[in-house]
Amino acid sequence: MALDEEKMERVFFNLMSNAFKFTPANGYINFRCRAEGDQLIFYVEDSGKGIKPGDIEKIFERFYQVEKANPEGSGIGLSLVKAFIELHGGTISAESEPGKGTKFTVTIPIKHIASTTDDTSHHVTTKEDIETELDDIEPAGRSEDDPNPDKPLLLVIDDNADIRLLITELLGDEYNVITASNGRQGLKKAARYIPDLVICDVMMPEMDGLECCRLIKEEVSTSHIPVLMLTACSLDEQRIEGYRSGADGYLAKPFSGEVLAARSRSLIENRRKLKNLWPGSAHLPAAVTAQTESTTQRDIADDAESEFYNRFLTIVREHMGDADLNVDRLATLMGLGRSQFYRKIKALTNYSPVELLRRLRMNQARDLLTTTDKSISEIAYEVGFSTPAYFTKCYRETFGETPSDLRDKFTAR
Repeated sequence: MALDEEKMERVFFNLMSNAFKFTPANGYINFRCRAEGDQLIFYVEDSGKGIKPGDIEKIFERFYQVEKANPEGSGIGLSLVKAFIELHGGTISAESEPGKGTKFTVTIPIKHIASTTDDTSHHVTTKEDIETELDDIEPAGRSEDDPNPDKPLLLVIDDNADIRLLITELLGDEYNVITASNGRQGLKKAARYIPDLVICDVMMPEMDGLECCRLIKEEVSTSHIPVLMLTACSLDEQRIEGYRSGADGYLAKPFSGEVLAARSRSLIENRRKLKNLWPGSAHLPAAVTAQTESTTQRDIADDAESEFYNRFLTIVREHMGDADLNVDRLATLMGLGRSQFYRKIKALTNYSPVELLRRLRMNQARDLLTTTDKSISEIAYEVGFSTPAYFTKCYRETFGETPSDLRDKFTAR
């Protein structure tokens, strides 16, 4: 059959785990499956505590939880099951009697895959499906070799697997999504992949969301990343603590998928507007700091970004005349890995490191052409070009005129 193997595994796992969870000792759990015409029908039946009639129609609603059924549950497992089954064109229903048990029935239309010479093609699974929710498989991060990624990169940090999967399903069409199950793992992935946005739960084991957010904002390679916190607590004290940790926004559970998508777009767009203010030449404008939130942690993040960019400019100026200065060497001098350095520069300036380095060299060359009497060849070597001819070519591509044209205009004055 044409089935998404991973999603159907989720369906089976959720239904069976619920049956085990709510069936007492010496009870029974039945699973049966059969084909009827062009439909596959299977059901999971247990002799557990059952569900009240008033709750049976609501159990497939997102975030709905039967009172005291599972205090540690998230209330989204069955809503995901229903969504996955409907993606296959099927239906799911539930029958229950309190004290006697529950029966879930799933019906899926049978669709066969056309025979091929490749006997390994037994199911339909997309690359995005495979990469979404397997913590034991390292998700593929963006590469600097891909200059125009189709989607922003989103990191979801939450200890609840259903929440991670829900957000992946809600935002997977708009973002490339990678996940982490706790703050410590999330911090490592944020530093490695430099996502465009982090969505982070507050309450997590090993490292909570507040500490994770604070460390993301303090780390020079990740300080620019907006962080949206998820919380089931509405206390102002917790929100204040979150903003002090550098959080860019809060969203209360249960949340609407549309609100989550809108908040995510807004945070990324605001960051994009800020980075458009970064110059490609000399210094960081005060407007960047002026347009950020007036919180202590936000000021620290801005200072970290200013310090990073100014240190980058200092290194470039010191090695401007070195024709061998490249991205790898710049990354080493900045104390970062090549990928981290690339993503940080790209996020801050809208330029790749190669583009930014050339722009800085061209701006320096233009200053020298207009303020000194040095020859064009001398200037070419001084700004790091190995040949004057290549310098002239790059200069024309950047400014639409040759160095000689610029000199002639100033001479004519």
